Amino acid sequence: MLRAYLNYGLIASVVIWAAIVGMMAYRLNESPWRWAFVALVFCGGLTVAVILWIKKHVDRLNEAEEKRESKS
Repeated sequence: MLRAYLNYGLIASVVIWAAIVGMMAYRLNESPWRWAFVALVFCGGLTVAVILWIKKHVDRLNEAEEKRESKS
């Protein structure tokens, strides 16, 4: 459980934050701030994508290092 929290806790918090900001954007009818909130939601999605990409990249680096050590 702790391992899952450490791996995906940041992603979950960004998703929850983006959902809350999205609900606020939905409620702001005819407000000039609506599109700024929508942009923040898209930035939150982009943040999650970047976090997952970095995690995948680091995992690949660790696997390559382990293979290199096992060959030696």
